[in-house]
Amino acid sequence: MGAKLGLSYALVALAVRACVGVSPPEWETAFAQSETHHGDGSHPSVRYSHGAATWGDEMIVTHGYFYDRANVSPSWRDDTWGFSLRPPHQWRKIVPLGGGANGTSPHGRYGHALAIHGSDLYIHGGTDGGTRIHGESGFKLQMEFDDLWRLSLTDQTWEQLKPRATGHPYGPGKRYLHSAVTVENTIWVYGGSNKSDLWGWDTEEDYWFQVIPKPGQKWPGRRQGHSAAELPEKNGFIVTGGTRWGFGTKALLSDVWVFRTKDRTWSLLQTRGDPTPMPRLYHAIATMNGQMVLHGGSTNSPGMKCEDETWVYDTFTYTWHELPRAPVAIYHHSIVAHPATQTVFIFGGHRCGADSPTHHAYLNSVYKLKIPTATRRDEL
Repeated sequence: MGAKLGLSYALVALAVRACVGVSPPEWETAFAQSETHHGDGSHPSVRYSHGAATWGDEMIVTHGYFYDRANVSPSWRDDTWGFSLRPPHQWRKIVPLGGGANGTSPHGRYGHALAIHGSDLYIHGGTDGGTRIHGESGFKLQMEFDDLWRLSLTDQTWEQLKPRATGHPYGPGKRYLHSAVTVENTIWVYGGSNKSDLWGWDTEEDYWFQVIPKPGQKWPGRRQGHSAAELPEKNGFIVTGGTRWGFGTKALLSDVWVFRTKDRTWSLLQTRGDPTPMPRLYHAIATMNGQMVLHGGSTNSPGMKCEDETWVYDTFTYTWHELPRAPVAIYHHSIVAHPATQTVFIFGGHRCGADSPTHHAYLNSVYKLKIPTATRRDEL
């Protein structure tokens, strides 16, 4: 038949648990919300629209933003932290506010794209609303960054990268609310700022190149506020959700795409399930063993409506299934996967302005959920 068939999470995990009378997994607190919004030497401050990724047994978090109500001013973060994904869960400071071991770091920002290759962390773009130019006089549009930075996670030093002459001289340019994914030796940057272009950064030769869809080929199109993650089972990465606008309209998206890096082609995946997730933006996804886990985001724009839903999508059976809801309904947060323990972790984010005891609805809590996998996949 030439197709891969599998037993999805829904058919295996839930059916088996129902038969043996075992309750489905529930979210657990790995790090409780702190009493102070600024954090201290033992843990990071609250923040949203930061960047996060898995590095071995750690979740690495860098940059982001929160509004400091006590001082009536925006707080742009440029620090970097590691969170142990194995118990006992603890934070460690990698780069403090104000710079790395060499005294430099990317300016505080949010909406940047982050990816890790080996022991190096990369961030591209984002915005500080013009703070670096105008000071803290209010958020201004079209103040995005176009810089690319690399942080050595072993010696805690930041370096701004300049492309070599062999590649594109400018790269993706200014943007925010885009995505970055590592596949082998390339950092793939897609979309953001309502754009539709796809770029690759060669981590061995340090240059940018652009991938333009072949004539007649469909691709995800313009979007921002989407999510992307590596998908080794499909030899590439997966993109879902976000928003796009044009000609006076604005649309939320729920489509699921795969980019295969070997032949550099896009594919729109089928989606099955009853129900399936609503279109959304500012959600978070992580992948493990051919499963994509989606959490949170806003299903309304403008007038944000945060969600606490958790979903899993089986990329072999193209089926969605809803998992237990998280303790918080949030957007602009992060989720990372820890394959060694089959667990996902969510960090930070914002509660869409909800009336809550947290610091102006910003979070620095960490929650975790065990993700059972399908017990069988047969290739026919």
